[in-house]
Formats: sequence, C-alpha cells, structure tokens
Amino acid sequence: MGSGFQRHNLVHSVVIAEAIAVLHGLQFTLDMGFPKVILESDLRLVVNNIQKLSEDYSETRPFTWDAKNLAKKFQCYRFQFIAREGNGAVHASAVEGIRAERDSFWVEDVPLKALEVADSDRRSRRPP
Repeated sequence: MGSGFQRHNLVHSVVIAEAIAVLHGLQFTLDMGFPKVILESDLRLVVNNIQKLSEDYSETRPFTWDAKNLAKKFQCYRFQFIAREGNGAVHASAVEGIRAERDSFWVEDVPLKALEVADSDRRSRRPP
C-alpha cells in the first residue's frame, strides 16, 4: 500500500540501518491509518531482537524497544524474516531510494523497477 526511503548519512551499520527502517516503516504504516501490519525484514537479527521477550542488549536495542512500543498501537502486528530473494521488489525500491537525492515516499505506487521485479517474481512463481 505504500513504501518509502529516508536517508541517514551518519549510519554506517547495516543492522542499525535496518532497525531504523523498521521504525520508519511502522510509523509510516500508523500515519497511513492501517490498523494491522506485517513487517518483513531480510535481516534476521533485527527481527529476532524485536521478537525477543527477554532484554535486548544488542546495538539495535534503542530501535527495537521503540519498534515494540509502536507495534502496540496496531490492532494486530507480526514481524517476520524473509530472505532478500523472497522480496526482490523491496530491495529494488531500496536501491532506487539510494539513487535518489532526497527522501522518497510512495503511496499506492512504487518505483518502476520495483514493479518490474515484483511482476517478474509473480510470473516465475506461477505453476506450469
């Protein structure tokens, strides 16, 4: 239903960048007014840290703590790991965002490359 990209020039850790993306994704979903969310990430560590019931002492702790609190605002939520190969459209959107010179948000739209990848994925999964 929507996606976005925000630049964070001072973030040099992939794990922190993904944790921040999770936070932005949750906030974007709340701002769009959706009561339910399934948040998928290709970084298992971030998903595991959010799902943990015990205390998280990793470098993502401030972000996972905020994500857990934001998630409570939804009627229903789920965090799950998905391999990058399982969601090429998201990766294509991220690459498109990196190329952009400013923050970008798409509502009921996606970058053309992401649409092409999603269409290709859908066709390759069709049963013969």
